[in-house]
Amino acid sequence: MRKLLCKCAYIVILQFVLVAAVLANTLTLGEQGEVFAETDRYQVRFEHGVLVRFHNKLTQETYTLPPQDDSNEQSGISIQHEEGHYGREETLNEHWDIETQRLSPLVIEIAYHSDYRTDKAVRMRIMIDSETQDLVIHQTGTSAFGGLVGVMWGCGYLNSQQVNIILPANGGQIINNATEFSRRGFAYPEGWEAQLAILQGTRGGFFVRSTDTTYQFKGVWYTRSGEHFDMRFQTDNFAPFRDKHEITPAPWRLNAYRGDWQVPARIYRDWMENAFQPKQPPAWVKDIELVLNYPGIQKEILPLIASHVNPSTTLLYLQGWRKYYYDVNYPDYTPQPEFGDFVEAAQAYGFRVMPHANFLGCSLNHPRYPEFEKYQFRHIVRENLGWEGSTNQNSFAYINPASKEFREYLVGQLKKVYETYPIDAWHLDINHLVVNNPPIDGLTPAEGNILLHQELAAAMPGVVFGGEHLHEVTFPHVNLALRWNIHEGEQPHPISTFLFSPWTTSYGHTSVPNPDLEPEHYQAFEEAYRVWDVLPTLRIRGPWILDPGMTLTLRKLENIATGYFWDIFSVADVYPIADVNEDGCERVW
Repeated sequence: MRKLLCKCAYIVILQFVLVAAVLANTLTLGEQGEVFAETDRYQVRFEHGVLVRFHNKLTQETYTLPPQDDSNEQSGISIQHEEGHYGREETLNEHWDIETQRLSPLVIEIAYHSDYRTDKAVRMRIMIDSETQDLVIHQTGTSAFGGLVGVMWGCGYLNSQQVNIILPANGGQIINNATEFSRRGFAYPEGWEAQLAILQGTRGGFFVRSTDTTYQFKGVWYTRSGEHFDMRFQTDNFAPFRDKHEITPAPWRLNAYRGDWQVPARIYRDWMENAFQPKQPPAWVKDIELVLNYPGIQKEILPLIASHVNPSTTLLYLQGWRKYYYDVNYPDYTPQPEFGDFVEAAQAYGFRVMPHANFLGCSLNHPRYPEFEKYQFRHIVRENLGWEGSTNQNSFAYINPASKEFREYLVGQLKKVYETYPIDAWHLDINHLVVNNPPIDGLTPAEGNILLHQELAAAMPGVVFGGEHLHEVTFPHVNLALRWNIHEGEQPHPISTFLFSPWTTSYGHTSVPNPDLEPEHYQAFEEAYRVWDVLPTLRIRGPWILDPGMTLTLRKLENIATGYFWDIFSVADVYPIADVNEDGCERVW
């Protein structure tokens, strides 16, 4: 009897808890199709499919301003279609019919139908996750005539004076009212490196994220108009589009937070680690303090380099090690005769050695290009994709790694080098390229990219892979990554470093200028690299680069060797960016 009473009491308590949770989370539907969502964390309002108000109850901050007619024209929901033009947006407006229905206490669905062409419809399901209090947005789209590229939803009337956008895009950046541009878009996965957008206020903010693990192509768009700005989040079908009549993207999740940007960034990083299972780096990668780009393999220079650096914490990135000149005759990776002696001598000093390879490259003059040409990446509306060199000799095509034939050939070429020479790592140039092209043998370009990384790792156990750029497709497979410079008008932010650095260490671009020869150009790189916590990277063009007259170069190397690297141009302005990679160090640039 006592057990029965206890069980009954438990059920009553459980029911009370469930009822309380429902009461704390409410979804209300207005007469004009407005949706009002409220939890213990936020109050949100949607009008015509646009999020027009977001109030953070944790901080008592409101991140939106009252709607105005002269801004946010591009916000809302759209379907894209028309093959060959990569879509035409059809933004929701008064010409679309609206149907609403409540599916459950915490789920509302709104259907939008075009009343001038009845072939298109968008359904937007808005719900509250009672466990996390996430506001979940789930869209579907249909088009009777096919050619459906994607769907999009937006946040409008955000306050540009009080809200900063923090995006893991192009290395990591912050967008605010001081940003030079007023309109910009970033495509996932290449430009928008992770499916996360953080909108930071004074005491907290809210964040938007996708939990897609299929690498569906996406985009985030920013438009500023006066005091307002809007953001749009788009999801595309996989190509080809001509026969695509519907799209069902993964849900988007929103929530409020208290504190700085690292609060939502950690939530996303934990999810990302569980979803993608990134490869842990060997200890020597974490010990690297300097990357030297060296175009040759003359071992006579090694004693000179070793006299200025700590070889055991220095990685030599070799670009001119092959029989063929840089960017010529890919994917032939026949080494120069002196390569073996150079590797042996470098490793005797303690250097780590990383030769250059190209992840997708097939030269137009290579004997197998006619076979691989049918797998060449193509832009949706333009010609084949590749690198156009100064001559046909150093021009090469970008081959889709979903091609089994190309993967097998490239893996075989690089494995021959691995089996002959004890290299420590490979730099895989252009491994970031993921283009929305039709599948090959059932593999999307992202799946082919992942499979090629996996096959290279299986063929060469113990070798570390470095790549160009970094994003969610590549980071689980590379422990090193080359970073570009910041794009014009953009402001660097350490968000991408925070997300990826537990597994991947970044180094500088092959074109990093020399501080003595090109100080202004060098400073432009350094200003971004210090924020991104990129490893110090120098180009060693020959012994003369270490002559006594190269004072800034030698001073930089001396500081690295003594364990402290600082900005040689503005010492008073040096500041740590915090221990973003959680290695116990606060690196300073």
